[in-house]
Amino acid sequence: MTATEVATAQAPADVLVPAQRVPSRARGRTTVTDRAATRITCALAGSLPGVVAVAEHDGLPWTRTTAARVDGDQVRVRLFVTVGYPAPLRSTARRIREELAGELGRLTGLTATEIDVIVTHLAQENEGAAS
Repeated sequence: MTATEVATAQAPADVLVPAQRVPSRARGRTTVTDRAATRITCALAGSLPGVVAVAEHDGLPWTRTTAARVDGDQVRVRLFVTVGYPAPLRSTARRIREELAGELGRLTGLTATEIDVIVTHLAQENEGAAS
C-alpha cells in the first residue's frame, strides 16, 4: 500500500487529502483594490531610505494626494514624498521608483506600469515632514 492509499483509507469521508484538493487557479482570485494598493504603496515608500514622509492624504478634496490605480494585474502610482535634504532629486526619485516597483510586485503580484514620484518638500531627515 502506498502512502496516499494509507492516508485515503484512514481519512474520514469529509476530510480532503492532498490528492483531492482543488488546484489553486480553480479556487478563486484575490483582488487588490485601489485603496489597498495606495496604503501598501505609502507604507513601502515611507520605509525607503531618504524618504522623510509620504503625503497619503491631507484631508482637503482639491489637493493632490498619493494614489494607486489598479487595472487587472497592473497598477499606476502617483506618489507625493518629502525627501531628506540634501538629496540628489533625480537619483532619489529613480531609486524610489525601482524599489517600489519591485516591492509592489513581490507583495501584491501587481506589475507597476507607471510610478510618478513627485517631491513636494525637502527636510532634514531627523526633523520629520512639515506636511
